[in-house]
This record gives sequence, C-alpha cells and structure tokens, in this order.
Amino acid sequence: MTETTKPLPIPSELAQPFWDALRENELKLQQCQGCSVHIHPPKIICPRCHGRRFEWARVKPTGHVYSYTIVHRAPIPAFKPDVPYAVALVDIEGTEARLLSNLLAPLDQIQVGMPVDLVFDKASDDITLFRFKPAAPAVPSKGEA
Repeated sequence: MTETTKPLPIPSELAQPFWDALRENELKLQQCQGCSVHIHPPKIICPRCHGRRFEWARVKPTGHVYSYTIVHRAPIPAFKPDVPYAVALVDIEGTEARLLSNLLAPLDQIQVGMPVDLVFDKASDDITLFRFKPAAPAVPSKGEA
C-alpha cells in the first residue's frame, strides 16, 4: 500500500458472509434465530437475548440518517483528495441495525432523518464497499398529485 492507496477491509471469518453479500450487490445482516434482532457488526452472541444461533438475512438497502459528521482532515494521506466528505450512521429500514459509511450527498443538504439508499462500490475483485446516497424521490402513482 502506498501513501495514495486507500486501505481495504480485511474481513474476519465471522464477517465474511457480509462481505460476500456485498460482492453480489446484496445487503445481508446477521439475524438472531432466538429473538430475530439484526446485528451489525457480526457477533458470536446476540446482544439482546444472548442466543448463539444466527442466519444471514437479506435486508432492504435503504435507511435514514441517524447521525453524521463532516470530515475536514484526512485520517491518512490517501483520503486527502476527498476532504471534506460526510460519514453517516444510518438506521437500516426494517431492522435495529445501524451502518457507518460515507454519505455521497452535497454537504449542505445532509440532514438527520433524511432517507438514503445504499450503493455498492466494487473496490477490488474480492471487496465491494458500501456507501449511502440520498434516496430518489418517490414517483407518484397515477391519480396522485
């Protein structure tokens, strides 16, 4: 890795199914079979019921901004060309899970509660990253206006 190369995640054995799903342009989260809670990051014990049986469940790649920050100082030189940029904590629709990633939106238009869609970003043959962008406005159906 050079000073201008952004580091890629190195998935653990526990998180590998999450990264495999992203590579297939799907969002899958660990789900406890005891209490049905969705968990991220993956764990070996459910934080709600302490169960140990999980499956990987496909979830909607949509959500709402819970919180965000604007990064003005690059954490490493490779990110320097990107500053300023937004990082958001997003509540994933239909789950109790929150994911953290970049938010690809005009910085002056970001708001807590704004709807977002997850987008897939193939970074290498093995790693697909995820980011968020503002959700497309709903198209009214016929008869609505």
